[in-house]
Amino acid sequence: MLADLISDAQRSGASPSPQRPSVPSAAHADEASAESRVTLIYEPGAEEDEPTAPFARIVVAASGDSDCGLKRRSNEDSFLVLPERGVFVVADGMGGHKGGQLASSLAVDAMREAFETEQFDVDVVTADGPVPRRGRELASAVSQANRVIFRTARSEPTLADMGTTLVALRFAPNKQRLYVGHVGDSRCYRLRGSELRQLTTDHVMRARGMTGPRSGHLFNAVGLRAALSLDLVIDRPRPGDVYLLCSDGLPKMVSDESIRDTLIAESDPEAAVYTLIEQANDAGGKDNVTVLLAKVLAESATEHPLDSRSAGQPPV
Repeated sequence: MLADLISDAQRSGASPSPQRPSVPSAAHADEASAESRVTLIYEPGAEEDEPTAPFARIVVAASGDSDCGLKRRSNEDSFLVLPERGVFVVADGMGGHKGGQLASSLAVDAMREAFETEQFDVDVVTADGPVPRRGRELASAVSQANRVIFRTARSEPTLADMGTTLVALRFAPNKQRLYVGHVGDSRCYRLRGSELRQLTTDHVMRARGMTGPRSGHLFNAVGLRAALSLDLVIDRPRPGDVYLLCSDGLPKMVSDESIRDTLIAESDPEAAVYTLIEQANDAGGKDNVTVLLAKVLAESATEHPLDSRSAGQPPV
């Protein structure tokens, strides 16, 4: 698959897909010191920072689940729910049965460890101005996941092609800010009122101008090379907003219009999660599907009724 991505990019004149080096060189011998490049994307109203309040301005309820689908023999998706940290992650592995499962689970485990230990060890750089601290920490955690997968793949030839897409939310309730880290074609949507908006842009060849049957192939994923390129979307959540993280198994099978209608009709995040997964399977279930919803509650809420589902590799 990765070889196809590289040849596609070359034929289209686009920059080639990052390819894992087969022989260590001075340029990448010390992947621990590699910086990650971050592209900052501000949603309207989130451009100006604001003081941190002594209280939570937003409260979030969340739920997530994953399903193998009807065609795949195994589930290569993983997800993470860390309500106490305001962190939620969906990862969709690739690189074969063994590699895909391992890559996505390594990603969520690395993200969990980074936030639970508050150790953010990878530097991030951007040409777009300063990165807010909480966003910088999220980008660093994604980069740490990249480093773990990259090292593991280089240590085992049978895992050489493994990687994962990843989309992650980090809420900053006391600042009324949300940070979305994104690599690949797993997506983040926001429902605001009756409008569904895709906040992330798929890292596929179509975005680089390619047309045709291979335009949906990835050009970027976590774990492919020592230095990672990722998008960091910054938003200002409002009470009533619903944020949807999903692997590509959902939009492959369910239209954006149907997703919007379901989120409007189902006010309970857990019920909406199950309904969306069921819709993907009813439409053919051609891929694994993972859905994670985070709903912003009224600012006056005093409890945090976050979902108790934990995270990681769903059962095969």
